[in-house]
Amino acid sequence: MAIGACPLTKLDKILISTDGSEAAKFAAQAAVEIAKPCGSTVYAICVAEVPIFAAEFVETLPQVIDVMEKRAKQALDDVKAIADKAGVKCETISYTGPEPYKYIIDEAIKNSVDLIILGKKGVMLGAVGKKVIGNAPCKVLVVPVGATLNFDKILIATDGSVYSNIAASEAIGTAKRFNSELIAVSVAKRDSEVAYAEEAVKAVKESAEREGVKVQTVVAKGEPFEQIVDVANKNAVGLIVMGTYGKTGIEKFFMGSVTERVIGTVARPVMVVKKK
Repeated sequence: MAIGACPLTKLDKILISTDGSEAAKFAAQAAVEIAKPCGSTVYAICVAEVPIFAAEFVETLPQVIDVMEKRAKQALDDVKAIADKAGVKCETISYTGPEPYKYIIDEAIKNSVDLIILGKKGVMLGAVGKKVIGNAPCKVLVVPVGATLNFDKILIATDGSVYSNIAASEAIGTAKRFNSELIAVSVAKRDSEVAYAEEAVKAVKESAEREGVKVQTVVAKGEPFEQIVDVANKNAVGLIVMGTYGKTGIEKFFMGSVTERVIGTVARPVMVVKKK
């Protein structure tokens, strides 16, 4: 896959979280393919996770940490090699400690990154990935193993909320740059919500058409995440764009449940757009 143009308006810095797994390597490849046309710098981070309770095993801990840090270095070297081959600037960052997501979020904030990219194997995003999305200061792209990121067809899922509107704006901008077909989907769980869902897709359609973007609308009934995944699969979309809540405190650890379940179910790239 080669992405001919930069898909997002501002993409100076991309953060890729790696653990050396197949999923992480796939995400790294996607990061480099996006970074190249955007002229972005890629920051690769790997955290050698030492559980908080590991102090109990203090005698063997130095050897364990040494092995983990060597693995982390190899994971980062792999990403750097992919970036170097593509001529993309890449900086590597490594940490050792508990709760990896905190280091990932800290680096995203410190470096003012515009996009975080995470890999996903099967239905497993993992606790770290969920917490990264819940706390991210920027957009997050989740790339499943084996998925092809392309912008021919983009699905925007909307519930008419401010979070969805921000995501829709991002999707419309990308669709305009790639002359993509945009599919706006809203799901009503019950009959009383159909009119609201119709209004939600109508608002996206009007915004898209003002920008000269081709758009089709779908109002579905049923379980929202199932219907969104179904429409994405039937239309063979290359990217799903969704919003999620930008809450504070303990709630920041959890994505909007629909967004989380779509990510867990679909084998297509999903971009989560956060309200700042």
